[in-house]
Amino acid sequence: MSKDLQPQLPQGDFSVLSTLSQSLSFHSSPESFISSRIQHAALQKAEQDEGQAHVRAGPQVVRARILGRNVAVVSSHQLCKDVLSVGSGISQSTVTAAVEGESIGPSTFVAQPAYKELMADFFPPPNILLEDLPTHEQKRNAWNEHLQSFTEDSTPVIRQIVVEHIGTWSNGGNIDLYESMKDLSWLILLGVFLQLGPKDKEFGTVESLQETLLRGQFSLFPVSINTPLWRSSRSKGIDARRKLQTLLKSHLGAESSGCPLLRTSRVERDDIVANALLFTSSIAVKALSSLLTASLLNIFLHPSEPSLASRIRSEGATNGPILLDSILLETERLSPPVVGVMRRVQQDIILASPEGQPPNLVPRGWDIWLYFVGAGRDKDVYPLPNKFLPERFISPTETGPGFAFGSGAKTCLGMDITRQIVRTVAATILEAGIELEGEVKAEGVRGWLGWNDSAAVDAFAKDLKQLPCQRPKDPIRLRIRRDNK
Repeated sequence: MSKDLQPQLPQGDFSVLSTLSQSLSFHSSPESFISSRIQHAALQKAEQDEGQAHVRAGPQVVRARILGRNVAVVSSHQLCKDVLSVGSGISQSTVTAAVEGESIGPSTFVAQPAYKELMADFFPPPNILLEDLPTHEQKRNAWNEHLQSFTEDSTPVIRQIVVEHIGTWSNGGNIDLYESMKDLSWLILLGVFLQLGPKDKEFGTVESLQETLLRGQFSLFPVSINTPLWRSSRSKGIDARRKLQTLLKSHLGAESSGCPLLRTSRVERDDIVANALLFTSSIAVKALSSLLTASLLNIFLHPSEPSLASRIRSEGATNGPILLDSILLETERLSPPVVGVMRRVQQDIILASPEGQPPNLVPRGWDIWLYFVGAGRDKDVYPLPNKFLPERFISPTETGPGFAFGSGAKTCLGMDITRQIVRTVAATILEAGIELEGEVKAEGVRGWLGWNDSAAVDAFAKDLKQLPCQRPKDPIRLRIRRDNK
């Protein structure tokens, strides 16, 4: 950071008239929205530097106006990591207080106000996702203890569900990979957290209500209207949430439920019931489906010879799992299911910039959007950042695998069980001798996976759906081939 340069507000379009168009553009394609603003800011900088065409580096922070709020969009790996670590005791120097004599701490960046409109009506407290420090830390410790053995105990159940699901795949038949993984994700999450199977009457009810809730949550018309003639999507979503709360409380409260979430622990029953709404949500299903889809495409269809599936199998029981884990971590880095997270800024702060660029002043009351897709492809951190390298994480690295589960004190509570699910699904399919055959033609999907490291930004917008979770827009149909040996 150049100490001689005075902090400035991030570059970007912030006029009131552009608010609606920016919100719609962001909702359509965050990648295109953010990349276009970085490119525009880079061109502005070049013009300011007397037209020096060689000035290509765009800013790591740009300004936008989304849903009427000023937002600083951050795509730097280091800045994302440091913002998420503020208040956790980890030393960092890229985030500082703007007012002399002030210091940053646990209350500098908070989640609850930032997500109030998007999540509070749909996932009300007690909700550990929206808890901020220090309350979050206390509850997090209890949940960590509660879930420590839950992941290990759930693995046999997950494997059995996967075996039954892939047992429906006929040799020579075809599947829509994402839709198949979404069906499997419902089976796993409702089976593991609620001990519900497709034959239970509550299974279909939970799935249907969760889908209605999600449509209300991500409605572009963020007003709850309920009249005799018409109800808004938001109103329907809130009503679905109420019905789900009643259903989950009844199901988890039944002595015969046998739900593993209810084992004796430091977590109170009300907290378990409230958070079960999130653990079994449609957005959790879509996030898991996204990660499973990207992981299986990389394992079976990545353009390498021999295939990565063949390499994993040939490495045997010792080295095969090591290669598989590296592939899955590289998938997380390039293709995180959730594109980013928000925080509300509670005091004026300064975010460091690269040499030659002024530091970024982010005023109190602004939101910070940490863009994990960009941070996971930061060229200052990852060699060949846009390229899928299956061996990238075989050797220990100080950098880490990206931000698929966030970072810092509020790292996703479901990280361990999600990774175990993905690992179990991939390993079970590989052990069954199944081959998934097909091809990925869409440039944007190949760029999302890291197979085409020069994919155009507009290809991402054309070929990917990024909200609420990343996935290919068009079906990818694969042929099933079974080894009959």
